[in-house]
Amino acid sequence: MRWRRSKFAMRLSTNTIPSRWPISACLATSMVGCATVDNEPLDVPVVIPAQWEHEAKNINVENEGIADTWWLAFEDAELSALIVRAYDANPDLAATAQSVIQADIALKNASAGLLPSFSAAASTGRQAQQVAGSSTMVTGSSTSASLSLDYEVDLWGRLAATEASALASLQATRFDFEAARLTLAGSVATIWFQLLETRQRLDIARQNLETAERTLQLVDARYRNGVADRSELARQQTALLVRRNAIPPLEYQIRQNLAALRVLTGDFPYGGETPAAQFNAITVPSIDPGLPANIITQRPDLAADEARLQAANADIRQTRAALLPRLSLGAAARLSSDGFLSLADPTRAVTGLLSLSQTLFDGGQQENATALSQSRRVALLQTYRGNLLTAFRETGDALDRVTLFEEQERRLVVIREQAEQTLRLTEIRYREGSDDLLTLLETQRSLFDAREQITRARLDRLLASVDLFKALGGGLVSKRL
Repeated sequence: MRWRRSKFAMRLSTNTIPSRWPISACLATSMVGCATVDNEPLDVPVVIPAQWEHEAKNINVENEGIADTWWLAFEDAELSALIVRAYDANPDLAATAQSVIQADIALKNASAGLLPSFSAAASTGRQAQQVAGSSTMVTGSSTSASLSLDYEVDLWGRLAATEASALASLQATRFDFEAARLTLAGSVATIWFQLLETRQRLDIARQNLETAERTLQLVDARYRNGVADRSELARQQTALLVRRNAIPPLEYQIRQNLAALRVLTGDFPYGGETPAAQFNAITVPSIDPGLPANIITQRPDLAADEARLQAANADIRQTRAALLPRLSLGAAARLSSDGFLSLADPTRAVTGLLSLSQTLFDGGQQENATALSQSRRVALLQTYRGNLLTAFRETGDALDRVTLFEEQERRLVVIREQAEQTLRLTEIRYREGSDDLLTLLETQRSLFDAREQITRARLDRLLASVDLFKALGGGLVSKRL
């Protein structure tokens, strides 16, 4: 079976079901043979803005088609291992997989309603009865066995609509599972990048501390030689304490990030080995979002909304068909005898039954059920439309942030290089007595800030890339930066 959605009409069919499933959800992927869902248009009036089309068409790169394993674009083996571990052991994802199994069972039950039902019964016993006006007891024995068949002729498609609703609900839960996988992988990548960025900032803080200690030695030497006064020494000692105080919060944040990462991968929050990787070694991918319609075809949450709309359509057909008469066929065969635990010389009986039933008055329950199904479909349609607009907004915002932080990182690299050169010159001038300590401290602060900002900008680029992948439902990777 397959989902096929056109770019703008947004029609849904079920010729195939997505084949992207992890090992942990293999149990949740059984399908029922040939059930189908009617292909009905969703009629969602969304006009694509001209500005969006222009921006999308400006991205002219050859994509390499990485969608299921989009995190490979970051070229980080440790990240890939963490995501695979999360897929296998995350309890929330495992619970979502059970929802798929439950929906599959519900579909099997709905499909069973289209088939005839058979039942068998057997009984045997003895009885004693006192004759009226006498003390005589009359005893007797009887044994019987019967086989019956019942079959409802689906004249108006009520049972088929019930099956179609169950199938669409199963497809919705499968897409929910895909959305849960995407969210989980995004969370793992986000926390992993934050962990590496915090480690990088810790390294920077330690470098800043070394710089402050080196400056304190210089000031102390000038003070002992009578060139600097006591206030300069105290000022630099304070600056050193400030730099030293910045380290413990970063170490605490690293522990918290590690704990969150271990919980996502199904482990206890504290203990175990600490993953190792270099923050600056991670590749920031360049992502080709394609045309805006590709967002619809790639986001599993929107596919789930579409499936629920198809289920709602089937529910409406089912409630309408319930207003019409029901035709049932029945047949039974019975053997009976007057013996106990014996069918010797039985009496045989065969019956057939054709029944037609129609509810004449139920206080409007069936009409209300139809109206309720129609109202639910309208609500789902508006939810789908809102989620569709949100998809456009999230993708546009992520694209803007990717561009913004990429340019910001480039500018900060230039600022850092200039600050490093300025600090070297200022230290020389301070040794020579041409500059005072305040100028030196201000130069150091500029360099320290540039180092931290450049690390933060790279983290922002990575997180924006993760958000863009999520907004595209996995996304397409074009080239590496």
